[in-house]
Amino acid sequence: MVICKECERKFDSLDSLRRHRSQKHGVNAEQTYIDYNLNGVEPKCKCGCGEKPKYLGIDAGFRDYKLGHASRVNNNWGHNPTAIKKSHEIQKEMYSDGRLNIWNKGLTVDDSRVRDNIDKVMANPNRGNNISKKLIGVPKSESHIVKIREHSKLRWEKQEEKDKQSKRLIARLIKNNYRNKKTTLESNFEKLLIGLCVDYKYQHQVSSAIFDFIIANKNTLIEVDGDFHHCNPNSKHKIPIYPIQIKTVGNDIRKNLIAETHKYNLLRFWESDIKNDKDGVVKRLKEELGL
Repeated sequence: MVICKECERKFDSLDSLRRHRSQKHGVNAEQTYIDYNLNGVEPKCKCGCGEKPKYLGIDAGFRDYKLGHASRVNNNWGHNPTAIKKSHEIQKEMYSDGRLNIWNKGLTVDDSRVRDNIDKVMANPNRGNNISKKLIGVPKSESHIVKIREHSKLRWEKQEEKDKQSKRLIARLIKNNYRNKKTTLESNFEKLLIGLCVDYKYQHQVSSAIFDFIIANKNTLIEVDGDFHHCNPNSKHKIPIYPIQIKTVGNDIRKNLIAETHKYNLLRFWESDIKNDKDGVVKRLKEELGL
């Protein structure tokens, strides 16, 4: 038993209600299915694109995917070699016998069909991200993996992309109130500060740089530096070789200048000293902080 939402008339089946709503209230069958079978929620293509799939009828309901979109999930976004070959063969055959034509061939953005297509894409800015989420966990073909690696390598060779990533990291740290997960080295150094009963704060931003610790009442910033990444001159890593080392050393110089410009006293402690000479580190802290 189903009841019409408009006039509360009762019907034995959804199909009977569908005809009634269409004739008496001007509500189409598609909307009736949505109202009664989907609790008023419009269906979305399961690939994550956000578009509504085709309606098949009051009994069958809607398709799971928009036409052609199932391959995004089930066929690894079209990177399945067998599926690609088959698709190309079928397309060539359909183009040659006239069954398939390029719909926008010769058209410009002034054409309403092209403009409608552009507006549809612009109205769904999260479309790409939603599709990507649906593909999480879907196995990729070897050829697809190779393409991703090649694209990623080319992308990160660009200095502008490296700069963007640095800005994203700063923004993420700021959003999380700088409280990212402490390294083991930072945690070990923090224990020394606690033992000295020092009033400190973990991570502090000065201009565009974030320092490991700040002793605010002493106007002092502290950095704890790993021997490898920061190239400890007293270790086998004293000469920067790898890109990450070169970048880190350059960033250390930048932080030194920022601290000096903003009138902070900056102390740096090496990983090997924190691990092997705690007494020496504590002695220096006492001297620098006047404890």
